[in-house]
Amino acid sequence: MSDQPYYEALPASLKPSRYHVSVFDIDITKESFKGKVTIELDVVKPTQELHLNYRDLTVTKEGITVQHGEDVIAIESITEFKSKEYFFVKLEETVSQGKLVVTLEYDGIIQTNMAGFYKSSYLEDGEEKFMLSTQFEATDARRAFPCLDEPSLKATFVVDITLNSQWTCLGNTPVASTESVSDDLQKVTFEETPIMSTYLLAWACGDFEYIESFTKDTYHNDKPLPVRIYTTKGGYLADAQLASEITPKIVDYFSQIFEIKYPLPKLDLLAVHSFSHNAMENWGLITYRSTALLYSEAKSDPSYKQKVAYVVAHELAHQWFGNLVTMKWWDELWLNEGFATWVGYAAVDYLFPEWDIFSGFVSESLQQALNLDGLRNSHPIEVPVIDALDIDQVFDAISYLKGASTILMISNYLGRDLFLKGVAKYLNENKYSNATSHDLWSSIGEVSGKPIDQLMNSWIKKVGFPIVNVDVHENSLVLTQSRFLNSGDLTTEENETKWWIPLNFVDGGDITIDSFESETLIIDQFPLIDKYFKLNKDTSGVYRVNYSSAILEKNILPFFDKLSPRDKVGLIADSAATAISGNNSTAEFLKLVRNIAGKLGNDYVVWLELGKRLGDVATAFSTSEIRPKVDAFIRAIYQDKAVELVKELASSTTIDSADFLKVKLRSEILKHAGLLSIPEVEQYAQVLFESWLKDPSTLHPSLRSFVFTTVAASAKFTNAQFQSILKEVTHPSSLDSREISLRALGHITNVELLQPLLDLLTQPEVIPTMDSHFLGAPLSDNPVTRDAFLQFFFDNYDDKLYKLMSTNMVVLDRFVKMTLRNYQSEEVYNKVSDFFRNRDVHGFERSLKQSLDNIKINSTWFGRDGKAVDEYLS
Repeated sequence: MSDQPYYEALPASLKPSRYHVSVFDIDITKESFKGKVTIELDVVKPTQELHLNYRDLTVTKEGITVQHGEDVIAIESITEFKSKEYFFVKLEETVSQGKLVVTLEYDGIIQTNMAGFYKSSYLEDGEEKFMLSTQFEATDARRAFPCLDEPSLKATFVVDITLNSQWTCLGNTPVASTESVSDDLQKVTFEETPIMSTYLLAWACGDFEYIESFTKDTYHNDKPLPVRIYTTKGGYLADAQLASEITPKIVDYFSQIFEIKYPLPKLDLLAVHSFSHNAMENWGLITYRSTALLYSEAKSDPSYKQKVAYVVAHELAHQWFGNLVTMKWWDELWLNEGFATWVGYAAVDYLFPEWDIFSGFVSESLQQALNLDGLRNSHPIEVPVIDALDIDQVFDAISYLKGASTILMISNYLGRDLFLKGVAKYLNENKYSNATSHDLWSSIGEVSGKPIDQLMNSWIKKVGFPIVNVDVHENSLVLTQSRFLNSGDLTTEENETKWWIPLNFVDGGDITIDSFESETLIIDQFPLIDKYFKLNKDTSGVYRVNYSSAILEKNILPFFDKLSPRDKVGLIADSAATAISGNNSTAEFLKLVRNIAGKLGNDYVVWLELGKRLGDVATAFSTSEIRPKVDAFIRAIYQDKAVELVKELASSTTIDSADFLKVKLRSEILKHAGLLSIPEVEQYAQVLFESWLKDPSTLHPSLRSFVFTTVAASAKFTNAQFQSILKEVTHPSSLDSREISLRALGHITNVELLQPLLDLLTQPEVIPTMDSHFLGAPLSDNPVTRDAFLQFFFDNYDDKLYKLMSTNMVVLDRFVKMTLRNYQSEEVYNKVSDFFRNRDVHGFERSLKQSLDNIKINSTWFGRDGKAVDEYLS
């Protein structure tokens, strides 16, 4: 059997142990730099070839020297494979042992696409300025220096940067020395890093300032760890306060639960002006999109407070899970991301228990994972990844959210403390090296005494998840499992997996069965046959439940008030999803909603889930005959609660922001209500908007999204109002106002303003490409604009959209995924399929297939239930 891996890997003859990277001659205007790298390699097998990854770099035979011990080895040739992002150097003799030291001089490009070594522009007092930073995950270290760019090829790194002497330079480790090179240049050299993967190396240069805080516990040299939040100058530091307060506490918390102290001597968090993701966990120098790190108590929408707390915690979790212990290859990316997602929530829950964030997890993470994993074109958590463009596509809701959900499920099953003991064992046994899912499950299995590897196998290796059908036969409870597909058209071949399913009864009394793995489970003499019960307590298992209508009406709905918020979310989500798949009917789902409408209370997550599920109905049944009836039904659900909130707000002089969940609830309900033509709500939004135009400080940040969205969606939306919201996109008055304003403008119904708005999607100087999805997604879902948006997409794809977005495939992948999925006709399905048939879709093919799946599912759903929904709503 060959030891060559299935994916495109470099030959295993040479293994790097140390890099020295020098970057100099940085020219921001010409977008160029020069570099020199010295790589020390151990000879693992005799070889005459040296293979290195590179992209957008210029290397020449003359710029390379190779030393073996005391001998300089002559180079026979250099062969480049640009499309595969590597070149190889053929030596004139074979080396069979010892160390090879390779020095390469090269020319590089300062990127503008948020990948590799790149520049971001920003305005300070109206003047355009720049900062430089890096983004190397997954395979972009090779854009900054030739390297062996694979996660398992760990090494140590020394980096030196020659830059403007007025600027600050940051790296993974503290500065070892700074020397003056000339009047206006300095050379900054960083201390050697621990052994780590290339994708975690980082540096940043700019006109920075920082605030500093310290951990309570002691770390390097038995001292508290210094934590610095860096921003560019220009008044951002006040907004770094939240991150500065919580970061040291999270470092202490993780050091304790992982039973390993944070290993580096410093920790910097940096806000970067242009950023494709939310953040990147570079060891010791974590980089963030501004809205994921900075938060203003006075100006930011309170929902961003939770976002900042969570993203900070997620990236800190990676300092252990991913950085200290790294997956061997990208097919196990979920090990990094799924775990960091779950434990990020755990850290926020530890800091802010009053937020009840795990209830939010059930709606925002678990349901999103199930929605994606219910598609035929989903993928297993652990998925084959062949090359660089395949890797980016695995950064999705399966790796992050299904990964996190399976971890939540097993940690609930074992108990969190026992589970974390197993995690600590895994980290301690594999630190500074690479590990696999099998290693994690083995450690947890050893600590818990349960066959975790075997129990989790189908969850990690197989695509999809189960639905458990629940029925009563005489005095027995009958459970059957099968794979769940959103489309409902399961074939025999697709239904071969049998999952291990933890049952976890609510009010389970003396039921001793905790899980099952067979197709059918019969619980004879079921003790709760006439009483209240529910499966999957707190919706902590990764499966859907479909109750017979008899059980629903007798054992569950009369006791709706007794359900926890998480159980209510699970009930609503499962009922909606089974309506889509045809395991249930949409009329039955709408009946359930009508039945519980008066009992929804003030649970934010319950309204959040209900809003999403009713939105799905509106998307699928959006024909001119049925959509008004759907809107009228939804309006009836929201009307009383929304009017009550408006009266409460209108009669008070101040808004109390202390109750975080109440603020989120109010904002959630009003945002939906503002789109439903409820006169009192619309009038109130217009009054607040007019007041905001005169004095922006009069609009509470938690109401900005509701007000902008309601005004933008109004048929009376004027050009003057349009321009004033657009100004928040081009000249944001707060950290989050660009994102909020773009989302609001996506709800536009004044068609005269639509074309100018669509055109802005191809003008990065107005809408930065990294933010285009905030506008594209609502436009594609808005019944007034969706057809025009699709036509615009087709007309501008080749010469504008593809050109703009494909330089960073993450951006194009996200845009395709978030816009094309919102359609519901066979006609659009065929148009989209035909459009992409002869175009290169490598880099986003999975998202495209998933979008097509969604269109087909909506179309089938409408075809199956359209008539019945129309009759029910009439």
